[in-house]
Amino acid sequence: MIDDRTLAARHARTQRAAYRVIAAGSEGGRTVQLAGGVQASVVPARPERSVFNAVVYEDGPALLAARDELAALYAEAGVRAWTVWTRPGDELVPAALAAAGHVHDGQPMLMAATLEELDLEPRLEVELAGPGEWAALARCNDAAYGLDAGNGFGPALAAVRDPAARAWVALRDGEPVAAVGTVVHEDDCEVVFVATVPAAQGGGLASDLMRRALADAGGRGCTTTCLEATARGEPVYARLGYRRLGRLGMWELREA
Repeated sequence: MIDDRTLAARHARTQRAAYRVIAAGSEGGRTVQLAGGVQASVVPARPERSVFNAVVYEDGPALLAARDELAALYAEAGVRAWTVWTRPGDELVPAALAAAGHVHDGQPMLMAATLEELDLEPRLEVELAGPGEWAALARCNDAAYGLDAGNGFGPALAAVRDPAARAWVALRDGEPVAAVGTVVHEDDCEVVFVATVPAAQGGGLASDLMRRALADAGGRGCTTTCLEATARGEPVYARLGYRRLGRLGMWELREA
């Protein structure tokens, strides 16, 4: 059994990789590496969405030393909102970010599991789009969150082509109704951008897609999986067998 601390460390590593994949898949997107393991994902195609324009770090003091440099970096790129992900148990960085004007915008639950802990047998008959259909995944997320295409996920995700990333999309009458993204890094698989359109919610589609996606990740050498869960998604992932490892923080700085 892999312990919680190891799972959390794998998540930190894979989350960094996932942001590199996302940034590379958007027009003008890039990641910037600073001292102390500070990584900034810059996605000017979605300048108002901090979920794409995000900073992760290994060393808290290094992150705080780089905060003004990060602010200048995002301003130069025309990004109007960016966030810093803080780790469970870190009290220093959140307090300093709050003092610098960042707002606590979310506290997803860090969840992870070994694949052997999970029952990955599909339950449903599902029509699937191809694994490269990130545009369909973006459309599904737009519908789930009530966003129009011009203000949605497409510009940040539609051009993802990294072989480490796969989109799992369920179709009805040719339209995406549920979606799950995965990013494989070394022996871990992060699950990202899980969404079900309102008319299809409650039928277990997203859970079934996750089973298929994680079984596929196991075939690509993964032994563990991780994700950041919203309040709505947390009980769903717990039923699948994910462990709760503590709350992450999202500390956003938004241009007035």
